[in-house]
Amino acid sequence: MVNQPVLKKPGAAKGRRYIGSEIVFNVILTLFVLLCIIPMIHVVAQSMSGRNAVLSGKVTLWPVDLDFSAYTSVLNDPTMIRSMGFSIVLTLGYTVLAMVATILLAYPLSRKYVPGRKWLMLLILIPMYFSGGTIPNYLWIKQMNLIDSPWALVWPCLTSTYNTIILRNFFESVPDSLEESAKLDGCNDWQVLFRIILPLSLPSLATIALFYAVSRWNGYADVRYYINSSKFYTLQMKLYQVVFASNSSEVTMAEGGKSFVLGDTIKSASIVFSTVPILLVYPFLQKYFVQGVMIGAVKE
Repeated sequence: MVNQPVLKKPGAAKGRRYIGSEIVFNVILTLFVLLCIIPMIHVVAQSMSGRNAVLSGKVTLWPVDLDFSAYTSVLNDPTMIRSMGFSIVLTLGYTVLAMVATILLAYPLSRKYVPGRKWLMLLILIPMYFSGGTIPNYLWIKQMNLIDSPWALVWPCLTSTYNTIILRNFFESVPDSLEESAKLDGCNDWQVLFRIILPLSLPSLATIALFYAVSRWNGYADVRYYINSSKFYTLQMKLYQVVFASNSSEVTMAEGGKSFVLGDTIKSASIVFSTVPILLVYPFLQKYFVQGVMIGAVKE
């Protein structure tokens, strides 16, 4: 009796390759996540550790000799609290104005019947690849009398070409039949935008709002360039001053020991203090984040 060869299913090898590639991808992704999380865990542990433990290098990923004196020093600093309040107001106001400007720019660019929209899109793309540089921007802000004004942190970066393109692509993905039926019912362009387009674009709007909020919250360079008064210092600018002062004390008072550790723990506590507020926003927008980016970035 002749033994017949066992035929393998054609999809079996393909399935094993798929599982193997998925495992490799998950391992690489896990390593990247650990590279991002471990330094932050170390900073948090260092901010809550005792001075002698930090000085001796015992602190790794868990607090040693639990001590919250660094946070007490940060919270008792009135300039830090004022910078926090100003950063929150600035971020909220900037995000609202930037979203309004981006919507009003992206919606006409998404309508095929708007004349000259391709030329307008070209003019918008040029500054994305070619910039005048720091000195021309400073002279422009100075000519507009915005030096040492909070508006210098808003108007120059009110719209983003990248965010405009994402929102335009999302608006273009809305079926034209919805707009046509709305206009048959007597709606004008403003009513179509606010009653049809925007309610259907909540995932993309939430994603872009998060982009704007994070960029403004982490903004630091423009504060150094355009702001002279300490009352308009953002939290990131205050954090820079704390880190700079801590580094200076480490260099000049390294032999003292205590001053070295105190500066290091306060520096870590200031970093945590400036990071936590923006992290609290992510849970509320997380469900829209991936969906908004994918729909706005891929055009069928």
